[in-house]
Amino acid sequence: MVALNLNNRRVLTATVLATLVTICFVFGLRTTSYDPVSLWKSGGASPTSPERLAYALLMASSIDQSEDLENDHYFVAARIVIWQLLHNPSTKTTNGADVFVMVTPDVSKSRIERLKKDGVKVRPVEVVHTPNDHWVVPEQPRLVAMMAKLRLWEMTEYSRILFLDSDFVLRSSLDGVFDDPGTQRVKTLNKATSNFTQLEGEAPLPETYLLASLPETSDSNHDFPPTNINTPQYMNGGFFMLAPDLVMFEHMKSIMDIENSFNQKYMEQSLINYVHRKEGPMPWAETKEQWCIRYPNENDFEKGLVSMHEKWWKQPFIYDNEKVKDYLKAVRWEMKGWYDGRESVSS
Repeated sequence: MVALNLNNRRVLTATVLATLVTICFVFGLRTTSYDPVSLWKSGGASPTSPERLAYALLMASSIDQSEDLENDHYFVAARIVIWQLLHNPSTKTTNGADVFVMVTPDVSKSRIERLKKDGVKVRPVEVVHTPNDHWVVPEQPRLVAMMAKLRLWEMTEYSRILFLDSDFVLRSSLDGVFDDPGTQRVKTLNKATSNFTQLEGEAPLPETYLLASLPETSDSNHDFPPTNINTPQYMNGGFFMLAPDLVMFEHMKSIMDIENSFNQKYMEQSLINYVHRKEGPMPWAETKEQWCIRYPNENDFEKGLVSMHEKWWKQPFIYDNEKVKDYLKAVRWEMKGWYDGRESVSS
């Protein structure tokens, strides 16, 4: 037998590899559970680039628009989340995710400058409106600005975004939530496999989607995992993960334009809950309970609770869980002390 020279060997090796790749593609032997090209076409990350992750908050006009920023509770709460995500060693993100705050046009310049000093990316956004959204009248007028959350679906430079309301407090890093089985894109259902109705005027659905969250507890009197859920089918609009997608963005706007399609009292939370209703084509997925609990108790802390949707300045439904209350108050002053110390050194 005539021995192959080096060039012939290289050609043969390349041919064999190409054949194997073709076989793998044809028979679906992929390392992921989805088709990355289809995912990208439906609005996700490019199949040739790694995932780009982000944490996002929204800041709209506060009840208190004075320049006394230290006593604007919601503003201080947002600074706490930002500090925990960016700077606190025990809670900060280390997976390369961006951290940004969407700000509506009515947020004061002093607040924006303070956020920039804190080191977070500030992203101006407009509130989403549609031609026929006159019927969307919230319980509190200031909640109209919450429709700016829908802008998250336009941010297709990110593959996945975890949204947090400003009244949030972390106990450890949230990075692990991106590995939760519930926080991955899945295929949209169709009428052949799921019995659901569509409203007249609905825009097309995306091929794949992601909406992961948790329902809310009634108060702190619960076991772990909690069982006293207000409405198990209703997701918490203050903690959810999504995959940006322009098709989904247009679909949500079309629902917003259909009168009485959702309960306008709760604005974007009810809209998202309708689009991702459990009996619909894109049901929301639940994450593990440790990632977030509303109205936490001391047992939740002991079981490894990572974050809580809770206000540091008042806790009406936490009752006698004094360790929880103490933690919420302490983290506010830890944040202030950290920034004061950094700025005194740099001045």
